Amino acid sequence: MEGLLRYRNRMVERNRLEYGITYDDINWINYQDALELEIERDALVNDLEGKMKFGYKGTKTDISQLSPGCQLCAEGQWSCLFINGKCNCKCFYCPAPQNDLGAPVTQTLTFEDPYQYVDYLRQFDFKGVSFSGGEPFLTYDKMLRFLKVLRQEFGNELYIWGYTNGTLVDEKKLKTMADQGLNELRFDIGATGYDLRFVKKALGIIPSVTVEIPAVPDEVDLITKSIRELYEEGLSFFNLHQLRLTPYNMQRLMSREYKVSHGPRATLPGSEIAALKILRNLRSVSSDLPVNYCSYVYKNRFQKSGLRHKLAPQTAVEWEDITENGYIRNLSVDLKKYPKALSELEKEFHNTVNGVNFDKELGRFYFKLDDLPSIPASLPVELGYRDVRISEMTGEIPDFEELKLNGSRKIFIETAFVLNDMEIPPSMRSILERIARGTARPDEWQVSDQLSWIAHFEIIEEGLSEYY
Repeated sequence: MEGLLRYRNRMVERNRLEYGITYDDINWINYQDALELEIERDALVNDLEGKMKFGYKGTKTDISQLSPGCQLCAEGQWSCLFINGKCNCKCFYCPAPQNDLGAPVTQTLTFEDPYQYVDYLRQFDFKGVSFSGGEPFLTYDKMLRFLKVLRQEFGNELYIWGYTNGTLVDEKKLKTMADQGLNELRFDIGATGYDLRFVKKALGIIPSVTVEIPAVPDEVDLITKSIRELYEEGLSFFNLHQLRLTPYNMQRLMSREYKVSHGPRATLPGSEIAALKILRNLRSVSSDLPVNYCSYVYKNRFQKSGLRHKLAPQTAVEWEDITENGYIRNLSVDLKKYPKALSELEKEFHNTVNGVNFDKELGRFYFKLDDLPSIPASLPVELGYRDVRISEMTGEIPDFEELKLNGSRKIFIETAFVLNDMEIPPSMRSILERIARGTARPDEWQVSDQLSWIAHFEIIEEGLSEYY
């Protein structure tokens, strides 16, 4: 399939650029490795049939008992505030240096003032907030100040949780956080060598206590044993993540001889296999234990799409659509190329008030996807997609919307075409519509690079990642 092969080649080149001269030192999987790993994964999924409920287009293996915070994340309603960037533990799997306290930050925006952060949350209508790091308890007073202001301003409308390795947690701090309205606290027990005492301190104090850790391939039995013990004592939720390779943790992960798969980011397929084994182990004991495997493809697809859906409405105009994947779709007819079409289009759309635009200066007619069947059958249309990002200041991109927080502070929503002026001949209209409406099969759009790009911007793909 031309489109699929070209996509994979682009991902390989992206990984090569990220790791530079160290790329060849990485234990990349080969074709046989990938085949065997996917067969093993399929067997594990078959073993779990009827014991878990796939969701979010198959990127989460069991959504039957998700934490409210995880549900908000999946719905694109979560803002993660990195309260600092420094950690007192040195986990071998950590993807970042974690050595600079810094200012509270989310999506490149810094917020020393919690009231400005309140304005940000209101501007984009977020329903959930988490305090992450680093280790948030290194700056406990700052975290507590943000918690107090958020609860004061939003009441119980906001679900608030935090992350910690647990080493700086004590009963007094836990009770204070609970009294101030913290809904959930998530512990990384891998950071402490699976010492469970820190988690147990929070049980009975924080309303929901969660363990959230990466699925380490050679620690499946230890993780299973630890979680079973914690569930017996009242653990609320358990989240597993897939290990990701970064330039920072590469040497430590490679020293364990883990195999690595290409993709938008380099990931460890063995970590995904480990997560499914842990899920199978726990399901063999009880069908009631909440276990959420948060795959990398889920994060890459749904978290990014969720942010785009928050930003895109700030800048999309009435004749543009926002796709399932959160990009802004732009359809047009170039009237400079086809001047005879003007009169016919004006006749067809003369009573239309909203959703179309005759731009005489640019010589373009813009319209929504729903109007595509009304465009003359012989007339090619042009397709484009705009991406969105949020920034503290404007850069080289000329298209932006200015927003004000707390009266004076400005932030900017920038947009730029990531695909522009792709000609869609009449023969391609049907497949474009079916891709956009989610009814086209992958084997239909993977046949060409052009259709693959359209699918990338239109939809969130289904299933767990392919290994290559």
